[in-house]
Amino acid sequence: MVRVGVVASSGYIGGELLRLLLQHPQVDLTVATSRSYAGEYVFRVHPNLRGVTNLTFTEFNQGTLTEKADLVFTALPHGESVKYIPQLAKTGLKIVDMSADFRLKDPSKYKSWYGFDHPSPDLLRKFVYAIPEINREEVRGATLVSSPGCMAITSILALAPLLKQSSFPIDTEHIVVDAKIGSSGAGGKPSLSTHFSERYNVVRPYKPAGHRH
Repeated sequence: MVRVGVVASSGYIGGELLRLLLQHPQVDLTVATSRSYAGEYVFRVHPNLRGVTNLTFTEFNQGTLTEKADLVFTALPHGESVKYIPQLAKTGLKIVDMSADFRLKDPSKYKSWYGFDHPSPDLLRKFVYAIPEINREEVRGATLVSSPGCMAITSILALAPLLKQSSFPIDTEHIVVDAKIGSSGAGGKPSLSTHFSERYNVVRPYKPAGHRH
């Protein structure tokens, strides 16, 4: 059994991670952290897990994760994971980061795409951008893993077979991907654009000239 902890597990991504991990026969879910719901039962926030687990949320504590987990998923917002992972990585824990903070190898790209200087540029090249359908063996042997974003992974998985099997050269600089995503992709934090009256029956473009994940 692999002992697994999930950091920031009260949001949509964290909740779905918990659901999947609790179904896995080789996973022992030992830690679920939440700053807002520490002390609460997980199923109070994720009702679909009622009757599945009696685990309670705890505050983030590196010592607890090191003691109780072999593998840690971080489901923090973009720009937050980078505040925790450098220290976590020093413990030897295997880490899978769900944010964009370690997806790019070139630290200068973070300034242009995300508007900040990456504080751990040396750590970027140690992360494996995980697409098991394409680089399973590399992922299997990795200690630090970065998970692709939703639009990126759907685009890559759709295009990879075509690019691999094409009998003629394809200009990858001019491929257009038209993808749709549900409103849950905006996360659980409410905003004007996520209100039902704003979302219902509407298709809205999201950063058509600057989507980065």
